[in-house]
Amino acid sequence: MILQRYILRELLGSFAFAFCTVLSICLIGTIFQVFRTFPSTGLEIVGKALPMAIGTMATWVILVASCTSSTLVYARLAAENEITAMRTCGIHVSRIIAPAVLLGLFLVGAAYPLNEIVVPWARMAQRMLFRESTLHLLRLPPPGAQDFKIGAWRITYTDYRDGRMLQPTISRYQSHTLVMECFASTGMILAHDGPLRIVMTNPSGWEKDAKGQRQEMFRAGGDVTYEIPPEKPLDDSQRQLVDQPSKQLWDKYFATRDPAVRNPILLILHTRYAASLAPMLLVLVAMPIGILVRRGSRLAGLGAALPPLLIYFVCYFVFQGLGDKNRVSPVLAAYAPDLFLGALGLSLLWGVARK
Repeated sequence: MILQRYILRELLGSFAFAFCTVLSICLIGTIFQVFRTFPSTGLEIVGKALPMAIGTMATWVILVASCTSSTLVYARLAAENEITAMRTCGIHVSRIIAPAVLLGLFLVGAAYPLNEIVVPWARMAQRMLFRESTLHLLRLPPPGAQDFKIGAWRITYTDYRDGRMLQPTISRYQSHTLVMECFASTGMILAHDGPLRIVMTNPSGWEKDAKGQRQEMFRAGGDVTYEIPPEKPLDDSQRQLVDQPSKQLWDKYFATRDPAVRNPILLILHTRYAASLAPMLLVLVAMPIGILVRRGSRLAGLGAALPPLLIYFVCYFVFQGLGDKNRVSPVLAAYAPDLFLGALGLSLLWGVARK
């Protein structure tokens, strides 16, 4: 027990350090992105956005930290011949790897609530925050090329000087399909009183009629004002499919027989379950890799942790894309990265046990 507590303390300390380090780097990137997107309201938004960013990033950071911490600790034990000494003293390999298994079980217990509760809430809150911040930002538009999305409308311009937009464009979408586009040499944004209005000078463009035919818009010789309708307040009923709780998703799944509706729901649900198991599987892969490294510094162990991480991320995004396009079963798309990690982990553990 003393030996196992010693290894477990090393694992927990290494995991905490790796988790805080990777999360800090990600948050610094988030801060720069917020300041770049909302230069005039950056400080206010950063304070609100950071908790949401932590919620959305935590599950990915856990994967990186679980893999690197397991590899670093067991690589150090192997490099300093501590594992050899344990085996010489008759300590079975199962007792040596038991702390890593315990860490993996703990991470699975932490990952599922994150994937099921925290991440969907954080995504929804981010959507609400960025929508409100965009409307606030339009009261004092920033210079340089900008791209704003407000509901079904999109507003872009190349620069903003002396209270006017240069080369503005207004687009309107319907069910993610572009149905109207208007261009102008200059324009103004009126966002202080009443609804948001865009004044286009000498506009031209096109729009689709009721039959879906594209028609050229007349070229106006003066100013034309477009009023952007306000968006309805977001609530839980307007959550995107990926941000809905499991109970609501299962209700939608059993309420229909249409595969086009059921398959995306299955992919989301099983991806949550599979992603919650991934930290455990990464630990089982990284731990024997660290033992097999044997010689080298901590940097050598850190380098050995990268291949399983890259394998998992590549498999995850490839199979998610295939699942979204219905090229493979949604259940297979969700669990394929875990199955690959599981097979790799079992083969590596078998190699360690035979030594």
